[in-house]
Amino acid sequence: MSSTQTFEFLIQLAIEKRDLAARALAGSRQQADDAKRKLEMLSNYHRDYLARMHQADGSGATDPVRIANFRAFTDKLEQALKQQERETEACESYANACFHRLHAEEKKLKALQMAQGRRADEARRGAARVEQKRSDEFAARAVATGTKFSYKSA
Repeated sequence: MSSTQTFEFLIQLAIEKRDLAARALAGSRQQADDAKRKLEMLSNYHRDYLARMHQADGSGATDPVRIANFRAFTDKLEQALKQQERETEACESYANACFHRLHAEEKKLKALQMAQGRRADEARRGAARVEQKRSDEFAARAVATGTKFSYKSA
């Protein structure tokens, strides 16, 4: 495999890895957004439930069983809120990790593309030096033999 083919192969692999990282980032951001929406929904429900219970307390229509049920339910809601907060943090952390992975893959790809470009520039300069050397040798022979031919590269 020539160095050009090797670079093309490595660049293709880097592009695939970058694309996978981009898809993972998109999916992780979607999960984080969903987790935030669920947390907001639970938080709103908790607030509304507390407000309704305070209204009922104000009317004096609360008995001990109802208060016990209210406390048990609010405890469960608060546990659900804490669990959803942990889930949201985990999703955001994963999205952050995906972002950094994508950034690293893009960096690798750019480095490979730059190396390939430098290799191509080097090859062009080498070819130009060879061509210049041929032209100089041809001109030197022409001067030495007194020939008036002009050099044209193929």
